[in-house]
Amino acid sequence: MKEINHTIPRSSQHIYFSRAAIGLLAATVGLGVILIYSTLQNINRAQLLMEKFLLDKGETIIRSIEAGSRATMRHHMGRGNPLHTLLTEYEKDQDIDYIIIRNSDGDIIDHVGTETEETLSRDDLYNISLANMPVTNINLDTSIYSISKTFKAVHSASGSHMQLTESYPPLPEKDDREILTIGLKTEQFDIARKQDMRHAIFMGAILFLISTAGLYFLFLYQKMRKTSSNLADMKLYTENVLESIPVGVITLDAASQIVSCNRNAEEFFDLPLSVMKGKNIHDALPGLPLPLLSKSNNILESESLYTDNKGRAVPLRTSCSPLVHNDSEEIGKVLILKDMSSIKAMELQLERSRRMAALGKMAAGIAHEIRNPLGTLRGFAQFFGSQPESTEDGKNYSALMISEIDRLNQTISGLLQFSRPREPQTETIEIDQFFDKTVSLMAADFAAKDINLKQSKNNGIRINADPDLLLQVMMNLLKNSINAVSPGGIISLTCREDDFFTLITVSDNGCGMSEKVRQKMFDPFFTTIRSGTGLGLAVSHQIIEQHNGTFEVHTEPNSGTTISISLPK
Repeated sequence: MKEINHTIPRSSQHIYFSRAAIGLLAATVGLGVILIYSTLQNINRAQLLMEKFLLDKGETIIRSIEAGSRATMRHHMGRGNPLHTLLTEYEKDQDIDYIIIRNSDGDIIDHVGTETEETLSRDDLYNISLANMPVTNINLDTSIYSISKTFKAVHSASGSHMQLTESYPPLPEKDDREILTIGLKTEQFDIARKQDMRHAIFMGAILFLISTAGLYFLFLYQKMRKTSSNLADMKLYTENVLESIPVGVITLDAASQIVSCNRNAEEFFDLPLSVMKGKNIHDALPGLPLPLLSKSNNILESESLYTDNKGRAVPLRTSCSPLVHNDSEEIGKVLILKDMSSIKAMELQLERSRRMAALGKMAAGIAHEIRNPLGTLRGFAQFFGSQPESTEDGKNYSALMISEIDRLNQTISGLLQFSRPREPQTETIEIDQFFDKTVSLMAADFAAKDINLKQSKNNGIRINADPDLLLQVMMNLLKNSINAVSPGGIISLTCREDDFFTLITVSDNGCGMSEKVRQKMFDPFFTTIRSGTGLGLAVSHQIIEQHNGTFEVHTEPNSGTTISISLPK
């Protein structure tokens, strides 16, 4: 199957960013900033809480050691180093890494726990010794939080410092304050901090995945909207095309049920789609040619007469083509219906013009060959009838010959007018005056059959036409009406106008015409009157065509006839 390009005309489309996409990106960035900020805040808060907790715990331990050392000194005076034993007991706490006692110069007096090289600067010693302020320090490598604070040792009875250990000399008497440093482990806090970091990273990953998924779904939504818009444009484009084409289109499914149709099809069958939809084409439109609906992969066409709801026989051309989907499987059919009435009328008009042209050529030759001998015969008939010795019968025969020659000459004049029509010499015609002249010329004929003529007064309507040729047309129409009505009948002569045309109408209540006669009434030499030539209406039709006008005939047997002449303004 040949591939068809489905590109349709489109309006210019501007690239724009979706508000939802911008909003999602802004929300993602905002949530990311909030997550980072809250994580840092949590880490800082946890750090502060850890330091406060460890500081409080360290100070509590220092005060406990200070109080414990005094009680121990009172009960173990002079026996070993009870303070060292006390420090050793405290060092067993799983959160304590080491305990160090220094003198005011920073020299280590006693030490328990993990070996450390931690030293105190002069500023630290000053802050601790003079300002009595604890000094803290966090060693991230060893995960140790150290607290250094003054420690009040117990004095001996002689006033000097009590010896704390055997390996260290007694403290100088100038200062009885020592510095106690406790190293607390921060492993549990480090584990909690790492868990918080992992949680923050996990939440960030979830946020990233959610934002990515949201952007992806927004992208799909935009694609869906674009596809939906393209489908809507294609549907609207197809509907506009189907509604604008001057033929009826009907689509059927595989079971020959009507699926859709355009407005022309509804108007042609005088049935809305809501009535036809879902019905089998044979039941909904029984007058259509059925052979077209047989299964075939080819486009089939036929012409037939379709009888509509009003009983009129309408010439109809029907074409049927298969409707297939992407897999080349037939899923229905498309019917295209064309009303051929206008085309048939044009064909009849063309055939009439062709016959008239042929008859015109023949008539011109006949008229040329006959007219001159007729003049000679008429002259001889007048000569023999005027002789004194002619009998009464001879004179009567001579008058009859002259009458028949004049009638034959009139026919030849009509043939000449039909074969070689002269060009109209148009001028402005007052309809009222034109009707008055026509009626006066036909007054004797109206009186002979006692016909009642009704003439309208048209209030100054004017037309541009050849007065002599138009008068010939009007007299031919009135003569036909006189022959069609019975004595005492009525003939109406009216004129009206609209924005574009002037309509002159001749109506009678005579015998009317059949459809067959109506179709042939403008053919040359066709007549239903025994004394007629059959050229009057043919010549009249030709004259009106020369004026770019048209005839419209309404007639029925025994119901009279109305003939209207439509002339453009």
